[in-house]
Amino acid sequence: MQKAQEAQTVKQIQESAGMRKTQQRQSMQKVQQLQIAGLCCDLVLPGDYERGQMRYPVLYVNGEVPAQEILAEVKRAGGRTDFILLCVRPDSWNDDFTPWPAPAFHRDEAPPQGRAQAYLARLAGEIKPYMDMRYRTKPEPEHAALAGYSLGGLTALYALYQTDCFGWTASLSGSLWYDGFCEFMEKERPLRREVNVYLSLGKKERLSRNPRMGKVAECTERARQILESQLGQEPAGEMKEEQADNRKRADDRSRSGEVCLEWNEGGHFHETAKRFARAILWWEGRNL
Repeated sequence: MQKAQEAQTVKQIQESAGMRKTQQRQSMQKVQQLQIAGLCCDLVLPGDYERGQMRYPVLYVNGEVPAQEILAEVKRAGGRTDFILLCVRPDSWNDDFTPWPAPAFHRDEAPPQGRAQAYLARLAGEIKPYMDMRYRTKPEPEHAALAGYSLGGLTALYALYQTDCFGWTASLSGSLWYDGFCEFMEKERPLRREVNVYLSLGKKERLSRNPRMGKVAECTERARQILESQLGQEPAGEMKEEQADNRKRADDRSRSGEVCLEWNEGGHFHETAKRFARAILWWEGRNL
């Protein structure tokens, strides 16, 4: 029953984004499937990857998402797709994307086992090094982003407290209602202070009939406040003039210490691809 629930979650994400096989065939950026560290991954390289020697930022995504539909939405909005996209599928959605054991989400499924720490260890310790060695990536944290949806978004935020190799984090409709997670955030500190965090949530997600999940809006706002107190740049008055000039000349992806919360129309599975696209546009600085 648990496997069926996980499969249904992935199916709903795909269907809500309107992914079509015809769009996949027409896209210039093809999805390649490979295994890294024992996990199945979907890889999308920039359209001009094979025609040059340029290095690219990498967007890592927790879980399977409609990659081509997301990239099409980014292009439609005038954004860039000059980055490598790697979607990492977990062994178990409910187990690998939860930070510790908790009661079952629904009556007909097993309780989550809380294996996110082990998953993130594979992601940061094996998958990212593999990508940096085999592909022309920009390996620095400021060029590495981690995103996820639902429990995948929870795990993206949890990664702030488990690894320092990502300079950008996006939690989309993240399950931040998860038992004890906000309290965990208040007690711990991100391993990397120079990081940017994007949070997004549907306006109707607070209407969930599940009492735990219905707290998601309150918990997401609380998470935003916690992160704002934990992250950030040094005060401008303490920066040397040369440092300030260098920051002005830096590209959009070099900024740090920002926390953004964006509200979307609809519920948990509404316009999933567009929500990912908005996160990518924020990553690129297009909406500033």
